Amino acid sequence: MLSPDINVLIDCCRVKTDISAFQTLFSTFSDDDYLNLHRLSHRYGVYPLLYKTVTAADPDSLSPETKALFKESNMAIVQRNMLMSAELLQLMHLLERNSIDAIAFKGPALGETAYGSVTLRQYGDLDILIRRNAVEKTLSLLSERGYTPEIALEKDALDTFYNCVNVIGLHKGPIRVEIHWELLSTNYAVDWDEAALWRNTESVMINHQPVKTLSFENHLLYLCVHGSKHLFERLEWICDIDRAVRAKKDVDWEHLISVAQAMGIMRMLYLGLALAALFFHLPLPKEVLHKIDSDVAIEGLVRKVIALHYGKKGTNTKSYSSFGLLWRMRENFSDRLRFAYRGLFAPKFDDFKFVALPKKALFLYPLIRPFRLLVKYFNR
Repeated sequence: MLSPDINVLIDCCRVKTDISAFQTLFSTFSDDDYLNLHRLSHRYGVYPLLYKTVTAADPDSLSPETKALFKESNMAIVQRNMLMSAELLQLMHLLERNSIDAIAFKGPALGETAYGSVTLRQYGDLDILIRRNAVEKTLSLLSERGYTPEIALEKDALDTFYNCVNVIGLHKGPIRVEIHWELLSTNYAVDWDEAALWRNTESVMINHQPVKTLSFENHLLYLCVHGSKHLFERLEWICDIDRAVRAKKDVDWEHLISVAQAMGIMRMLYLGLALAALFFHLPLPKEVLHKIDSDVAIEGLVRKVIALHYGKKGTNTKSYSSFGLLWRMRENFSDRLRFAYRGLFAPKFDDFKFVALPKKALFLYPLIRPFRLLVKYFNR
């Protein structure tokens, strides 16, 4: 079901690659073939891994102009990642000095823990989790540092926004930061044990400095849920799961699955692992593979993800039919109902951007959401 170009891109992203096989393959490539791979790798967020494979193979078929383009693109990502990693350290220190608990996830933290380098993972922003009661103080500190929020709200609307939304993006020059006070939007009806989330953290060294990040367990569960809610439209999200599991040598699978089951996200965990095993040959214990095979919905979900985003006729677009896939990803009927209700009526960031209601009309945001969804999907 995979398109030939996607197959090549996936092969380039695997931990173990056969360079001699790539040399043979690349000998048949034209400049147009390389340029197509270049475009696809950026679209799917895995350009650093493509570049690593191409430079290792050092194919003669790569023209000087295309080689220069590949090198320039890689250098741009390396420089950006280094800049963002340095900024992450500054922000984490800033928050610590002001007695604000903060956890870095995805971005440089995941690049270092899962890929072994902040330069091998492609990312567009910095994700930082804080506690709900520290939001206003954090945004004030970032404002003093020169950051501008993506949305300007009236003071009267702030409490409503903070209670409905879980994240706000801010810009400073080329750097974008997302400040989260919950890992996921309430729309997806996935609830983390907040006390356990903050209690079970790990530390990763970035540029010889320790940075607090999510525990392996919570990071992996987040990657599977985040990828699932976006229907794994970017290859990097599947690659993240593969690399994260490989980097952890002593995974307590029984405990991980029990936590996922308690949270009602076991199917999302299985879907992420199944895609990583299919695409990147992620080695999984037999008992885990058995559990994945025992869930009759997984094979159909995998096929649908591939057909949408990686197949020969993939559309790579979302529509109202996406709701049905997200519905099927929940194994508990009660969670399906919560997801359906919140998905239709719980306001999200985009709803606040869609229209700024006055103080007396803030209660109407739950009605704004279904109207905006109708406009969004049926206009297509």
